[in-house]
Amino acid sequence: MSGAASALPELGLLLSDKVDAEHGQRLDALALAAGRRLRRCRVSSAEPASIDIAFFSRDLYEGSSLRKPGPESDAFFRLADAAPRLRWLHVCSSGLDLPQYASSLARGVPVTSSTGVTAGPIAQTAVAAILAQSRGFDRWLPSQARREWAPLTAAARPADLDTLHVLVLGAGAIGLEIGRLCKAVGLRATAVRREAKPTPGFHNAIAFDQLDEALPHCDWLVLALPLTQSTAGLMDARRLALLPRRARIANVARGELIDETALAEALAAGHLAGAYLDTFIDEPLPADSPLWALPSVWISPHNSAASLGHEGRVVDCFTEHFQRWLQIPG
Repeated sequence: MSGAASALPELGLLLSDKVDAEHGQRLDALALAAGRRLRRCRVSSAEPASIDIAFFSRDLYEGSSLRKPGPESDAFFRLADAAPRLRWLHVCSSGLDLPQYASSLARGVPVTSSTGVTAGPIAQTAVAAILAQSRGFDRWLPSQARREWAPLTAAARPADLDTLHVLVLGAGAIGLEIGRLCKAVGLRATAVRREAKPTPGFHNAIAFDQLDEALPHCDWLVLALPLTQSTAGLMDARRLALLPRRARIANVARGELIDETALAEALAAGHLAGAYLDTFIDEPLPADSPLWALPSVWISPHNSAASLGHEGRVVDCFTEHFQRWLQIPG
């Protein structure tokens, strides 16, 4: 390091060993360009007193579930929570509701999220499930497992896609991408958001106070909105009962948005035709949950965002935030 660089004010960044090895020099250059000298503090060897900012990258989440952090996550947050001068935390998730973030939020540390980095894969997964079940794969695949040749005929044939109405709750990055993909394959999609205003990719948009009126007329209800005090339990037993028997549900948001017991009962009774579920109130989903055994339900283990490019997009998101943060005085 040159004498000029060593004289610059030092900034301690807590990061994973992997991100340090693969992107450390890139982060050094950004700090130097802003007149700072970066001290990269690896999770495996960091001292809390050296940490000014922290980056919870996607690789550190491995082995975790939504409410149960894994060992790498635990190690990171033990250091971040003990850092007396922590000034900023950036996290790999889109939301800020993971319990590991609570300590930083409680002590007033600014926490930024990686909103949008999973929008593409999650939307693709949701729409893939919608297409597959709407086109008959939910019946063809069980027939294949039974080695049964069972074509769909007469009234059992699937409806044309352009006759199906998809109601998407939430118009954030994921909801917008779901709307765009639905429109691309011929599905009619309506966005449900705070205000009823034109929304790119959707045929129309309504406000949340119109939800009860819209539920009886949808074929797919997609949950793609954040968990907040106002959205928790949004789809309760009363609202589930408003859906027509042909309707199906896709949840790629948070399990707490829906009454799982009422959902399982509606599916078991045939009041709902099916579901694709990626998120649950308890994760991992308990082995005794009735949702596992329902033939009309497809389950993924909070994995709809899975893609090889995920980690790189999170690093790019952090880098953009880091560049902006470096321009803040002090």
